[in-house]
Amino acid sequence: MQIILSDHNCEGQADAIFQTLRHRGFIPLLPMELLFFPQVGLHPKASDREVWHFCQARGYLLLTGNRTASDGAKSLEYIINTFVKEDSLPVITIGNLRRITADPDYCWRCAENLAEIVLDLDRVRGTPRLYIPGHADH
Repeated sequence: MQIILSDHNCEGQADAIFQTLRHRGFIPLLPMELLFFPQVGLHPKASDREVWHFCQARGYLLLTGNRTASDGAKSLEYIINTFVKEDSLPVITIGNLRRITADPDYCWRCAENLAEIVLDLDRVRGTPRLYIPGHADH
């Protein structure tokens, strides 16, 4: 079972993605589960470093709306690029948070991409970050 950990900044969007998968009948077929920070004991203000290492240590995929890149050495981008190894799990970043709840087709493309990532996880290990539904869809 692959755990998808929703960052605190996109809980509603993560839930919408999973609702879309559930509504279309995919959840029983996919070996994944959505969890939130409180369920795993993370504080909403946990540092990017703490969150990334937490996810890597437990084999969780972090689903985020793109934590700030302007914090220099404290930013998620810096943490990823500094610590990623060939077997690291990618951070999954929703390209446009607002579109998830406003555009059902966009939400479905995000859900579909997330499912594809989970089903072929070994292929994307070592990739620092993956965007859903993909750069062309932002």
